[in-house]
Amino acid sequence: MAPIRHFRSYFFPPGVHCQHRPARNKFHLKGFSLLENLISLTLSLFILVSALEVITQVKKIYNRLQAQQEASLAASIALEKIREDLEKAGTGVNGCRPAIDQWPIKVENSQITLLSGELEIKLASDVEAGQDWALIVPWAGSGSKLRSGRVILITGQGQSDLAEIVDVSNNRVSLSPAFSSSFRRAESIAYLLEEVEFYLDSKQSILRRRVNKTSGQPLLEEVCSFQPAYDPETNLTWIRLQTGSKKEKTHELFFYAKNAFKKS
Repeated sequence: MAPIRHFRSYFFPPGVHCQHRPARNKFHLKGFSLLENLISLTLSLFILVSALEVITQVKKIYNRLQAQQEASLAASIALEKIREDLEKAGTGVNGCRPAIDQWPIKVENSQITLLSGELEIKLASDVEAGQDWALIVPWAGSGSKLRSGRVILITGQGQSDLAEIVDVSNNRVSLSPAFSSSFRRAESIAYLLEEVEFYLDSKQSILRRRVNKTSGQPLLEEVCSFQPAYDPETNLTWIRLQTGSKKEKTHELFFYAKNAFKKS
């Protein structure tokens, strides 16, 4: 016991008592109240909803502008295809012209038809005026080319006739209408024409392109109006189409078809 007393007397002088004092925090922390938490949560939700609304509106505007841009691009591609066919109209027949007003471009009932030469056909015999058939020299693949509905241009001796194939039997081709002129076999030649039509499928609002009386292929969708026009005197072709459910956009094409020009 003596050493313990000596230890206590050394560290705790007489008159000094050792007391245990509770420890105190240097910093006193106080949390948010329930009302403050509710207010901050409400403000956060308001800011979040406002941000989502802004993002939604921006996305709608972006989608609308993108759809308009895609529609304008599709319309430009469709007009470019029409321009290519207009440029081709009247070619492939060595400058021959039948005695009709609208050649090789014809506009009727909001439909435009373009004609150009696809290949040459040799006559196997003479053709007399009033005759509604012709004998031709067949070639490899003629069976797939010569079919009902296709158009043939026969020219010779300063005369030209345009007729549509009604029936094909071996090398005999029935035509309509009958020939208005006579053609000598050695001095005449026939051209099988390519016929391209552009018309509006109003039921489906689709602009279609049809080649040689086949089924029309879709060229442009969401078309509500298609108005072609052609002036043979000035040789100017005008195409006007409107796209969108409410005719929001109008597209136009003016083209001078040099191959269709009527030489004086």
